[in-house]
Amino acid sequence: MAANKRVLVTGATGGIGGAIAEAFVSEGATVIATGRNADRLAELAGRCRDAPGSVETIAGDLTDTAFAAGLAEASAPVDILVNGVGWVRHVPFLESDPADWEKSWRLNVHSVLVLTRLVAHGMAARGTGQIVNVGSVLGDRVYRYMLFYAATKHALRAISRGLRLELAEHGIKVTEIAPGLVDTGLLDEIDHPEVLAAYAARDYPPLKAADIAEATLAATRAAPNACPELVVVNPMGQTA
Repeated sequence: MAANKRVLVTGATGGIGGAIAEAFVSEGATVIATGRNADRLAELAGRCRDAPGSVETIAGDLTDTAFAAGLAEASAPVDILVNGVGWVRHVPFLESDPADWEKSWRLNVHSVLVLTRLVAHGMAARGTGQIVNVGSVLGDRVYRYMLFYAATKHALRAISRGLRLELAEHGIKVTEIAPGLVDTGLLDEIDHPEVLAAYAARDYPPLKAADIAEATLAATRAAPNACPELVVVNPMGQTA
């Protein structure tokens, strides 16, 4: 159970990250929630005011290595790290902007490596901890209009596997949660007609962020000697 655990959740201003933070607070955890938008973090803290646990908010940019170092120090000791940060822009490749490729890579991959290394040192010293990476079904496939986002999720899957190999001897579990289509604010930002038409053609409803939060909680409830490695959560009807 998450009661009395310290849980650091990145990307907590987004739909999935925010739902994960709320779920842990509802279980009695102390959650350190971080994201770029201070107002959204304040709203999250307000929603959790009467929950069994508590939430501390720290706003900042995880691609800033100095901020990441300060966040790791302020959050210590961390029992569970949830790397929920992520950014995507849906667009045909020939119309994509290399600046967006770089932004996605720095946030979805590089910042995860930097923060995980900082937090994992403390876990290794204590001989216990769990790292949960919020990946995607795009960790082993590619969809149209999401080429560079899929590349970051392929990388995150490799990171999860590599961390699992190296950190098990230090008592640290590593889990990847891999959602299919989820109804988050990211879908509201799509404005390309071709992409909008592709999403409108789907014949199944997307998951809710709360579904991914519950899967994340379940992965952290496993017995001490059990490590859920990859948890794939697709909406019914999403078969590819």
